[in-house]
Amino acid sequence: MTTSAKYTPPWARPYDPANSPGPIESVLERFRRGRPEQPEPSEAEVEVGRYTIVLVPPDAAEVLSYDRTDVGLRMYRDGDWDHNPGDLDEAVDLIEAACGEPVSLVEHHSDLTYWTARLRELTD
Repeated sequence: MTTSAKYTPPWARPYDPANSPGPIESVLERFRRGRPEQPEPSEAEVEVGRYTIVLVPPDAAEVLSYDRTDVGLRMYRDGDWDHNPGDLDEAVDLIEAACGEPVSLVEHHSDLTYWTARLRELTD
């Protein structure tokens, strides 16, 4: 049995706009000329984004080249050790003093539990 039509694999067929799913809006917005600019972050937003509080358990202390008994909360600013707060409330107070605005902490979990700071929305 022979056929006169030759098989063409899908990847070798010429582009047909009818087969296109259409533009992806997020890509269009990203590269559109004259798109609205994101507002510049305030000094307080920049400052608060520099802080991370990490909970260091004994096993992680050894991995981080600390003594196994040197555990607890560590506050980092731009990735460098800044302070050992006694608790999260003290960490918030230190960050608020540095940026001059009320902040809240957002908890994250990975191989360590850590918190990032963000400006707190004041509601009446």
